Amino acid sequence: MAGDAAAAQNVSVLHRYGRVLVVADVSGGATAGAPRLTGPPRLVGPEGLTALAEVSTPADTLADLSEVERLGLEAFALRDSDHYVTAKANRPRQGETWDMPGCAQHVNPGAPEAGAPSVVGAPAAAPTSAYLEGSVAVGIVIVEGPTAALTFSAAERTKVVAEVQNGLGWYATANPAAGISFTYDIQVVTLDVAADPAASDLEAHWRDPAMASLGYAASFNGVSDYVEHNRSAFGTQWTYCVFFTKYPIDWFAYASIGGPRIVMDYANDGWGPDNIDRVFAHETGHIFGCPDEYAASGCTCGGSWGRYGAPNGNCQNCAPSGGVSCLMKGNDFATCHWTPSHLGWGHGVAGNPVLVQSRFGGKGNFELVAPSRFSGIDFIWRNNDAPGLPWSQPVTFAPEVGRVDALTMIQSNFGSPGNLELIARTGDTLEFFWRDSGPAFHWNGPFQIASGAAGTPCVIQSRFGRQGNFELVYPSADAGINFMWRNNDAPGLPWSGVSTFGQVLGHVDDVTVIQSNFGSPGNLELIARTGDTLEFFWRDSGPTFGWSGPSKMAAGAGGTPSLIQSRFGNQGNFELVYPSADVGINFMWRNNDAPGLPWSGVSTFGQALGHVDDVTVIQSNFGSPGNLELIARAGDSLHFFWRDSGPAFAWNGPYRVL
Repeated sequence: MAGDAAAAQNVSVLHRYGRVLVVADVSGGATAGAPRLTGPPRLVGPEGLTALAEVSTPADTLADLSEVERLGLEAFALRDSDHYVTAKANRPRQGETWDMPGCAQHVNPGAPEAGAPSVVGAPAAAPTSAYLEGSVAVGIVIVEGPTAALTFSAAERTKVVAEVQNGLGWYATANPAAGISFTYDIQVVTLDVAADPAASDLEAHWRDPAMASLGYAASFNGVSDYVEHNRSAFGTQWTYCVFFTKYPIDWFAYASIGGPRIVMDYANDGWGPDNIDRVFAHETGHIFGCPDEYAASGCTCGGSWGRYGAPNGNCQNCAPSGGVSCLMKGNDFATCHWTPSHLGWGHGVAGNPVLVQSRFGGKGNFELVAPSRFSGIDFIWRNNDAPGLPWSQPVTFAPEVGRVDALTMIQSNFGSPGNLELIARTGDTLEFFWRDSGPAFHWNGPFQIASGAAGTPCVIQSRFGRQGNFELVYPSADAGINFMWRNNDAPGLPWSGVSTFGQVLGHVDDVTVIQSNFGSPGNLELIARTGDTLEFFWRDSGPTFGWSGPSKMAAGAGGTPSLIQSRFGNQGNFELVYPSADVGINFMWRNNDAPGLPWSGVSTFGQALGHVDDVTVIQSNFGSPGNLELIARAGDSLHFFWRDSGPAFAWNGPYRVL
């Protein structure tokens, strides 16, 4: 298969036109998981992917191509031309909102909006475009008529394909972690049907005979059959189509929310053909669940849109200062905080993951959070009671906070079996969230609890107090480490003020903290990373509650560390993992039964991932006394490792989970 050959040769297929492919280089090998594009898109084929030979457009090569292949190749050549690049640099109405009559109306089959064209029929039973990840079949249907005014020249046909390629290429490269790849069917249909601006249904006037010409029902049902045929023929996950025409239509660009079709006028009204890529990309946003954000659409900041049911928080009518630049609001290739959630982009992380084994389920599920690459927080869980231990699909929450830099999470003893409690850093601010134990499983927040933060925070629920206080440490934006605690016995659950220690270290990058079984009810034990060095601190259980340290314990660190006290040994050893400054993951342990509490030397595993950014580790109830379970972030993907409880104590993995 071409896809297998592409993966083997570290390329990602962005566009597929039969044997002609537009690809981009991918960093890392197959074990690296999600693609990270490292070079500009380039054309390969039609010889196949064995050699990945770049192709040109000599006449003898074109003669061997199908029409779809030829148009795909010519479209890429047009996009690579100086004329095209200059036109894009000087595109009309750059940045203006889509707020003129006839622009980007969205239409649901069977439930048209007021003033929008009537559509008969219903989408296919299976979703055609639930979210924009994975493989997508795109049908391009150019509908011509019997007069010169209704005909497309060869150059205009190529222009259409090039604009679609450019618009969809933006999606594929904006989120490489989503693995988006488009496969095209291109049909040019010439009708013997005169234009009729007074037709009762301007779209059906030409659409129905066009579908009949392609061998499908002369109705909207024929459109559904056509896109389903493409999905089946190309073996893609999703499917939709676009009609380009010069026949009169009610609006110059509109789409069905959730699919299966877009309709566009070639002239593109006052926006012109050089903006087809942006308008088409905007309409594709509707296909995959995005609402309009410009004022004239009548949008509001509420609603439940896309894969995750997120509100329309960037609506120009109600967002602060009218919102920010976004493709769904105006003529710009940009996304706001909300659009990635509407598109359903659940793959692609950009901060430290946190793993806990919860008390949900018989065995205890794994609960995993990580900052989304775009906005908000991604959440997935592993069903430890089900065969195969399946991970859920990702769900993104809190897009309203924008880009999250780092986070920390625990399961507390509030609720039954226990709420999830999460603190996220956005810029220098710490925001608190909590999720109830059911039945809603709803994330509540954000609630700002501190400012002046940097790096990666860490929260635990300690054994201080009757309920168990929350103990929070985080690097100061200035120097040293900040400490706060929440009194879970007091009304209102107040957080303390901030105290700072460890200023001698200067700027601290990350911290990890536990409560050990040394002292009563237990000392706090902390490891801080400053540059490539790990430093150890501990705080007594009282009465002084004084922090001791730092004590240098390791060098060669390159990301967020993770510390636990395990059930190995009589006292319980400390187990420490941290990203190597080079490649892979470093592991150390402290023998808490031996005099002097010595740390082991460093062992390294997971080198196949290359450079690792962050790790999180727990000891689970699998095995005896319990396996170590680890999630590592490498770039924008998450990978799972586990280490048996003995006698081998071998690390297994990586297995990509997100």
